Amino acid sequence: MPKLYPSWIEIPVKDLERATAFYRAVFGLTDTPLYDDPPAKIVVLLASDKSIRQPGVSLVLSPLHHPADGGVVINFHVDTHAALAAALEQVKALGGKLDHEMVDMDDGVHYINLLDCEGNRIALSSYEEIG
Repeated sequence: MPKLYPSWIEIPVKDLERATAFYRAVFGLTDTPLYDDPPAKIVVLLASDKSIRQPGVSLVLSPLHHPADGGVVINFHVDTHAALAAALEQVKALGGKLDHEMVDMDDGVHYINLLDCEGNRIALSSYEEIG
């Protein structure tokens, strides 16, 4: 049986420009192409690479995509705890909401759920080897 992995993650948005600025700043992205494919507009944050089973990630503005708290939660790993702290500052500065406390998993992982600028629940995590 093949290993299950996401091949593409679509994040619904109401304001594509605002959401693009949010995700670019939080994750330090520079190359985020826009595709106008009526009725959808799509900004690619990360292209899929099927050879290594790396999922693609995009922001999608369309009649079928509706931002919401309570749907699927995507966890974005941002590297070190310092990188996580920097990303959280960007979240707060760009209209995201930290509505939970940081969780220390006691194995070197820090994890937090939050709402992005569009009202989608996402998670961010970091890892540093203990000891």
